[in-house]
Amino acid sequence: MDVEDVLAEILPQIPENVFTKWLPSRISLIWLEYDDDRLGMTRFEEGSVELVRRRKLSLDPGKITIGLHPRLKDEPVLLKHTLAHELIHASGVLNHSNELHDAVEKIAPGVSISDSPMLQEMRDEYLGSARVKSWACSYCGYEWKRSTVRKPMRCHKCARPL
Repeated sequence: MDVEDVLAEILPQIPENVFTKWLPSRISLIWLEYDDDRLGMTRFEEGSVELVRRRKLSLDPGKITIGLHPRLKDEPVLLKHTLAHELIHASGVLNHSNELHDAVEKIAPGVSISDSPMLQEMRDEYLGSARVKSWACSYCGYEWKRSTVRKPMRCHKCARPL
């Protein structure tokens, strides 16, 4: 799957934001280092102070670089999802808001961890280095090994909130 083809497919679907009209002529794609722990990143080359000014005045954002992890070449669904996420950032949605996540899901729905070897490896690396190795219920005392990134909402044994 050619990343330029994916870019051409996704660009028309990006919601209208402050920088959207400049995206086709300002985006350049690069591959991140293989050992990078990010799936993608968006960098505005003009810097943060100038970016704030240009957002406020609805001016051309200048050059925008989107970096993607090279392993995404092996997972086309995750590549499309990550590129859509980064393009929405590039359009001017800088925070990880509900607006950003809803738009990404509409354009390129995410892939579940069970269907992505790359996400499984990233989860395992995180859990291996996490300080908390197990969860414990303060009500019933049940303790279980941590297998998820997020803290569970309820105890697996007594179902009380943690």
